[in-house]
Amino acid sequence: MNAERLAALSEKTARIVAGGGGLKAIAQLLAETAGGAVLIEDEQWRHLALAEPPKGGVGVLPPSFSSFYEKSGGRARNGAVVRSAISGSLHALCVAMPGPGEREAAVGYVTLFTRTKAGAELAPVLRVVAAAAAVECARRTGGRGIVRRQFWERYLAGEFSDANDLKVQAQAAGVQLPASYVAGVFDLDGAPASNPREVVHQALAPADAICPLAGAGNQVIALFPIRHKIDVARARQAAANAVRDLPSSGAAASVSCGIGSHHDELLALPASVREARLALTLGRRLFGRGSVAVYSDLGVYALLHAGADSEAFAEFADALLEPLLSYDRKHKTDLLATLQLYFDVGENVKEAAERLSVHRHTIFYRLNQIAQILKTDLKTPKGQLSLRAALAIRQMNLHEETHEQA
Repeated sequence: MNAERLAALSEKTARIVAGGGGLKAIAQLLAETAGGAVLIEDEQWRHLALAEPPKGGVGVLPPSFSSFYEKSGGRARNGAVVRSAISGSLHALCVAMPGPGEREAAVGYVTLFTRTKAGAELAPVLRVVAAAAAVECARRTGGRGIVRRQFWERYLAGEFSDANDLKVQAQAAGVQLPASYVAGVFDLDGAPASNPREVVHQALAPADAICPLAGAGNQVIALFPIRHKIDVARARQAAANAVRDLPSSGAAASVSCGIGSHHDELLALPASVREARLALTLGRRLFGRGSVAVYSDLGVYALLHAGADSEAFAEFADALLEPLLSYDRKHKTDLLATLQLYFDVGENVKEAAERLSVHRHTIFYRLNQIAQILKTDLKTPKGQLSLRAALAIRQMNLHEETHEQA
């Protein structure tokens, strides 16, 4: 398509938007111009409009282009065109509808389906139509986007103190809240993408994560909805996959991630974000770039970095050792005492067995039990550091309590 015809197409789309023709009319214009079927979807890949070419359909269309977009390595920076072969007789071109700024997330997607592989001349046509569709979406939603952004800014800043007020404000902004969230903060080093937020959002699609706000520089805040306990592990795995896959796709030279703790209450999300930022900082220092650091796994490192007080250290020790104490109470065992002795004798299994008057194999069996209950590796310095610190903190607190009672 030459410049004159492209200009004429731009004028037609402008008249549709100015006249209130809507997304259906915009889709129909592209279908007539390109001779293919057109599907317009929003930023969450929900159906907005569908149009068929005037001379008959192109075949059975997929309900959404989302899965093909992800498989094709689509990265929704403004103007990027993703191509995909749906089947042997159906091909597609997809372009993201640009957000209000270069670093803003795409507001939706326009996909053109054709029977034959589309030529490069259709790419600028798609971009013109996608831009018009973006304007139409902005016109339809009015100030909803601003209200939604303001809601997330307030929420993540910790300005809500009442759960009911939070839910009312979320509903007013058109935001559907899950039971709780886990926060992740990603840092894309050397990212050529103009929109890191959408790059991360697409990579985390399997975990239904959202990236509600554009971050500073190449940092992106991702929120993983948690409805069941399994979703926490699912979020961590999705983050690990993104850190692994994004550099290989050319989205960044390296990607690092920090993940906050899971808090049951929605009001605790800002705390999870703070923990995720801290985990990102510590993870890069301890493990280098390209790592995923989970706040709850950093143990005493996080407390030392934050300059925590004695109360925070006590809470840390109690939380870490409670699963072992609970097991001992329920099964009438002495695993905590065994662990303390094991460390006291310099990890000498033979001496520990002699002091407890048991076979050394019993010590090995107990240590394996302890590792499984606490979900840690007793053979690594990292796994031992937090446990040794927790045991020392508990011992000091017990001595203090005994001294005060005396």
